[in-house]
Amino acid sequence: TDTGGSIRQPAAFTGISGIKPTYGRCSRWGTIAFASSLDQAGPMARDVRDCAIMLEAMAGFDAKDATSLQLEVPAWERGLSSDLRGLRVGVPREYRVDDMPAEIDALWRTGIAWLKDAGAEIVDVSLPHTKYALPAYYIIAPAEASSNLARYDGVRYGLRDLPDGAGLQDMYAATRADGFGAEVKRRIMIGTYVLSAGFYDAYYTQAQKVRTLIARDFEQAWAKCDVLLTPTAPSAAFALGEKSADPIAMYLNDVFTVPSSLAGLPAMSVPGGLDGQGLPLGLQIIGRPLDEQGVLNASLALEERAGFAARPEAWW
Repeated sequence: TDTGGSIRQPAAFTGISGIKPTYGRCSRWGTIAFASSLDQAGPMARDVRDCAIMLEAMAGFDAKDATSLQLEVPAWERGLSSDLRGLRVGVPREYRVDDMPAEIDALWRTGIAWLKDAGAEIVDVSLPHTKYALPAYYIIAPAEASSNLARYDGVRYGLRDLPDGAGLQDMYAATRADGFGAEVKRRIMIGTYVLSAGFYDAYYTQAQKVRTLIARDFEQAWAKCDVLLTPTAPSAAFALGEKSADPIAMYLNDVFTVPSSLAGLPAMSVPGGLDGQGLPLGLQIIGRPLDEQGVLNASLALEERAGFAARPEAWW
């Protein structure tokens, strides 16, 4: 599942493809909700064609999911084509963030050249509210997580930790202390804070307004282009635990994936190359609502030209 990039970023970090479809394309029934207005299931696979095959199998209406879209599932695999003649590809200028590694910028420019080679027209677009996407996301998502995870109290769902002689409040505290990891607790606390009586309007309501503006930016961009090309992440994979002591640094890694999540748009990461340390780097295609075919086709064009064949070296 992908809430703010959890299909696309791992795909980029490991040299595979991954697509987050339009919000509502795939049922979320049976998954533990993090942020219900953002969570979306999707496939991760070796290549674009495999993602198309899997997405066809996963997508479709589910009466058990109130957010599920009641639409026919297109034949995405049969529609795959890397001939992009007539396609307009937007390059959002606001995605050139401060301190972006030269390798990421170079790969982005290479991706533009690959799409030109496939027949696409490259256009410059502006998404002016992009800089507010990350703070808005890290208010909305924790707020929804706080609400969704309140049910895991040891009474109705999941783990129950019942210390000897414990009362109800002791059981709640012990269950939630033992049942959630440090990062989950952090997000619950942030979410509970922004939903509290004195801060709801100052934080949560404002973040929802920003979300609307971000969605409007994308709607206006579609007048000039059909898909957008961006990097997937501002860095290659980082070491396990490297950023856990600095949550802000960890959250900043979502800077390119969060805007399309807030707008509910389909977006896909495909491997584009390696950094100086031999770690995979990904390119992201963002599409119009329900235009998974356009996203898959542009991604296929990138995949064919990247010719990414790197595999991890055996460590034993």
